[in-house]
Parts: sequence; C-alpha cells; structure tokens
Amino acid sequence: MQNRRLEILLVHPQNYLQRYSTGIYRRNLRYAPLTMPTLKALVPEELNASVEVVDEMVREVDFDKKPDLVGITAITGTAPRAYEIADRFRANGTPVVLGGVHPTLLPEEAARHADSVVIGYAERTWPKLLKDFLKNSLAPVYQDEAMPGTELVVSPDRSSILKRDYIGWCTAETSRGCPNICDFCISHVFCKQYQCRPVGRVIDEIRQLKGKVIFFLDPNLTGDHDFAKELFTEFAKLKKWWVGCASLDIVDDPELLEIMAGSGCKGLLMGFESTDNKALIEANKIRNQGRDYADVVRILHGEGILIQACFVFGFDSDEPSVFDRTSEYIIKTGFDLPQISIFTPFPGTPVFARMTREGRILTRDWSRYNGQCVVFRPENMTVEELESGVDGVRRECYSMRALARRMVTPPLLIKPLVALAYFNFRRYQRAIDRVTRELS
Repeated sequence: MQNRRLEILLVHPQNYLQRYSTGIYRRNLRYAPLTMPTLKALVPEELNASVEVVDEMVREVDFDKKPDLVGITAITGTAPRAYEIADRFRANGTPVVLGGVHPTLLPEEAARHADSVVIGYAERTWPKLLKDFLKNSLAPVYQDEAMPGTELVVSPDRSSILKRDYIGWCTAETSRGCPNICDFCISHVFCKQYQCRPVGRVIDEIRQLKGKVIFFLDPNLTGDHDFAKELFTEFAKLKKWWVGCASLDIVDDPELLEIMAGSGCKGLLMGFESTDNKALIEANKIRNQGRDYADVVRILHGEGILIQACFVFGFDSDEPSVFDRTSEYIIKTGFDLPQISIFTPFPGTPVFARMTREGRILTRDWSRYNGQCVVFRPENMTVEELESGVDGVRRECYSMRALARRMVTPPLLIKPLVALAYFNFRRYQRAIDRVTRELS
C-alpha cells in the first residue's frame, strides 16, 4: 500500500424505502446528505488518498471493487443494510469502519460487523484513524474525549453531489443538535450540546453553491434565535431562497420571523406531532403545548412561508378516534404538506428504555425503525388499528378534497408550488403502506 495511492470507499446506505434499487423515492424527494462529503473533506491531504462516495439513494454499491478501506455511516433505520454492506466487503478481506448515530448508540453491536467503530463526531478521530490504518495499527474503537467545537467543522467536499440526482442538491448545515429535549427524538441524545457554526463561515460556504435554493439539513435552524437572526440577515444579501426545519416558537418572535421571510425562506418543516395536548406533554414537546396550530399556520402563510407539517400517531394517549379527528383537522387548518409518521421508539431514547422495561418492544429489526412501521405494542389500540389508521390518515390528507381545500387558502401566489409538491408527496405517502407490507 505504501507504493500506491490509498483507495477509500465511503458509503451512505439507505433504507429500502429510499434505496435506489428497491425504494419509492424519486429525484423530487431527494436531499443530498453531507456526512460522507464531510468525511471526504476530512481526509488529510498528505495521505494523497483516492476517495469515492456512494449514496445508495442514487447509486448502487459495486461489491466487485476492492478498495483499501470502506467507511459506512448508519442511522437506526439503515443499520441492517450497513451491516450487510460491511459483511460483504469484509468477506473479501476489505477492512470496514462503521460510524454514525446507530453505531454511536450501540457500538458493541456495530463492532460485530466492523474492524473499527467511530463513536460520535469525527473531526479529530477520522484523520487519526486513517493514519493509524496506514501504520497497520487500526484501533477497534475511536471516540473523541470531548465534543469537537464548531471551529473544527469543515466544508463538505461536494464533488460527488450531482444536480441531476437530487432536487435538494444545494444542502448545507449551520448547527449541530437541538436545544429541545423531546422524549422520542435521537438528536439531543447523539449530540448533547446545541452548537452553531460561525455565521461568516456558513455564509462563505453557501456563497460557493451555484443553486438558487438552499436546503438546510439542521434538525432545528432556530434553536438559538440570536444566531438565526444574524445568519439570515447575512443570508438575505445572497439573494437566494431557502427551506429548512424550525420550531413552532418562531411565531413568538416577530423580529426573527420578519428576518427569515425577508431572507428568502419559502418553506419550513415543523414538528406539530399531535393535536392532543396529552400526547405533547407525554413527548415533552414543550414548545407545542397549549398552542393554537391554526394561528401558527395563519402567521407563516401571512409571511409567504409554506409549511410541511409532521404529525405522529401512536402516542400512549392516542385512541382509535385520533385518526379521523386529526385528518379532518389537518385538512381544515391548511397545512401545505402533511408528513404522516408512526411513533418510533429509537434505541438510545428515554422512550425506548421505558418500553423495553415494559416489554412493549416488538422487534429489533432496525430496518423497520423508519417511522412507517409499528415496532412496539401501542397502549390504547392494536398494532393493526395503528397501521390501518395511519394509512387512512395518509389517504385522507392527500385526497383531492384535501388539495382543493389547500388551493383556496393563502399564500395564493405560491400555490402552484404546493400543487407540484403535493402530488409528489401524495404518490410517496400512498405507496408507503404497500411497500412496507410487501417487504415485511
């Protein structure tokens, strides 16, 4: 190896719903992930390595290739696929490194499929791992003693991201973690400190992106209102549009909302989760409790901002009546793009620990931990009632009746965008139940 160039293959595996060869995603639903482009950028220049990045959402893995080292990232829903890829390469004698959220939370499990496991963020550990590998001294585990500061965050090497593959090909990140501590969310477990990158570095990076629309991948863009105000004041000077994720409490800060709208915000993905306050209290969804969702919609629409609204079913307080009641509310309130999911107790979260103690976890087939399958025993309904109820909500919320209702609510100037996105999501949401049943 010392006499030739080090060859590294970085793989971003995908769940069967998103995978190129088996899934139901198309270009108009894809956002380019940045994990592997970031790892590529972290490879020390002095190694003179050849690095290939494969995202299974748009490409298939070539198992006939024989790189010197394979790196694979995994969330819980993609862990079985990550292990499958790792096992196939290791069977041919290729060393494999596993990292990401799931290996961080369950490193002993991941270690059964890898030569080395990276726990947590990799700004310092990944370069060290590569140097150790070249010295034939690869350690079984790499973990930074302290969370890397944002000054160590590098701009991703986006050379592997092709415009033809993703509608969201200009993706960016401004922060890590989330200040909210929702009971079912893994973000605050994986990243215990909410950190924001220096505004100047973020803006410089975005300025280099050629697209008109920036897709922010942050779990919560507005976790620090002062940072968000500074960021989007500077972003406005770029004359671009953007979409991203935000908490509902932005409507309580008129100054922030005005800055966001003026900077080119065209759409927000927001976790409304439930219309039942009991469920919100159960989930520790503090910023949603007691809030009038119709008022949130009215305020955001007044600023010309579209809303992709996430709703989750299967909270312990949910009963079978929740489905009809919520679907009618979603349609009446005018959410532009409802995203309907099934409650999922991800390993590492407090709710997973509780349900494990209660004997309610039905499977540890992590591929089913995708927000679309029932993996636990519900409290006040059967598994079958939860599955069929969610399928019914999807069909109602993406019916032609629902679309007609959305077309007559403001902001009318951007309703053609709503209709286009609506039919893409309608196809996807209606296919979920069929695909998950076929592959279960």
